[in-house]
Amino acid sequence: MSHPNIGVALERIDHGVLPSNDLGQAFRFWSTFMGARLNFHANLNARGLNREVPMIVFFTVANHSGFGLALQDFRLASKPARRLEGVVWGFEVAADDLSLAVDEAERQKLSWEQSADYSESSPIKESLFVLDHDGNTVELCIRKQPSEQQPQQANIPLRRISHVRIEVTDLNQARSWYNETFGLVEAEQVPGKEQLTLTVPKSGQFLILRKVDQVSERSTQCFKGPHIDLRSSEECYPEILKRFDRRETYWGPNPNLIPWHEPDSNTVYGYDPFGNRLQIGVIAKRPQHYGNVSRFAERANA
Repeated sequence: MSHPNIGVALERIDHGVLPSNDLGQAFRFWSTFMGARLNFHANLNARGLNREVPMIVFFTVANHSGFGLALQDFRLASKPARRLEGVVWGFEVAADDLSLAVDEAERQKLSWEQSADYSESSPIKESLFVLDHDGNTVELCIRKQPSEQQPQQANIPLRRISHVRIEVTDLNQARSWYNETFGLVEAEQVPGKEQLTLTVPKSGQFLILRKVDQVSERSTQCFKGPHIDLRSSEECYPEILKRFDRRETYWGPNPNLIPWHEPDSNTVYGYDPFGNRLQIGVIAKRPQHYGNVSRFAERANA
């Protein structure tokens, strides 16, 4: 299989934001189970309370800063309608097995399932799938070829974001679009029915595409805040931006009022052909703060 744009490719999957109906309860899961450290809160103001812009809690987890939870207008079901519904974030654990993570999930009385039946050729040795309080699935995994990233200091030693699983309705279209737009390529495959694994060549992270009849509302209705953040080098960004032909129009009730102010001009939001929301930015230009930032994070960390 040829890859005409192998020279123009993403650097890495940088971070993500997940939907939530209760930021406090959701962050308790991320801080106690996932070991997240609070950074700051965006849009804790009148516009956020009126849902003109999303209220978001940002934190650092698995050595990725900027990961977040966005308060939604759309009511999320506490239990997903199907297994691995919506966007599933996979995190690499620095361990020989997942027994420690299983023990912690049991201790916190979380809903979980374990998968250790991957084939010999799979780049993942085993996975633990855990539900957060909003019904989002989080995956902890052991990679057969671990990254060199030092693990975070927490009960579960997470190294980094290993991969993201997303829903698509056409695997061939998804393969072509992600290859032609972002330079993602087929390499080692994570086994799964009607599934395809694409690799970010420069980081070794995966995007796992899962074929469904219809992408879940958890992905397509939760559009205020939630996204998958993909980072490019400064050199590749102009060409990737040119190829990213599904840019977002703002969601505010007043079309003349821009509801979200990014401090970095080298970033843009949009969608893949199936409704999964993406952010594209430059790796050296990650913004430190988003929107109107509250000070409670400083007080919480003091």
